[in-house]
Amino acid sequence: MQLVSRLALHLRRQWLTIVLGAIAAALAVDFAVGPLGLRDLMALRARRTQLEATHRQLLSANAALKFKLERLRTDDHYLERRIREQLGYVRPDELVYRFATDPSAADR
Repeated sequence: MQLVSRLALHLRRQWLTIVLGAIAAALAVDFAVGPLGLRDLMALRARRTQLEATHRQLLSANAALKFKLERLRTDDHYLERRIREQLGYVRPDELVYRFATDPSAADR
C-alpha cells in the first residue's frame, strides 16, 4: 500500500508535467504526420521544385517563340523558307521532285 500511496502523491505533484508532456507528444505526432505537417511540407517543397523547373522550361520556350516571331517579322528569307517548308510553296520556275520513299511527302 505504501508504494501505491507514494505513487499517488508523486502523480499529484507531477500532474501538470505529465499533462504538458502528453500534449507536447500529441503535438509532435500531429506535426510529423498530420495535415499541414512535416510530410505535407516535404511534398510541397518537391512540388515547388517541379514547378520551378517547368517555369524555367516555359520561359525558355517563350524566349524561343519570341525570337522566331521577331525573325518572321523582320527576316524575309526566314519567312520565305518557313512558308516553303510548311505550305509547300514553289516558285513558278522551280520543279518539285517527290520521292515515294518519304511517306510524309506523298501525303502533301
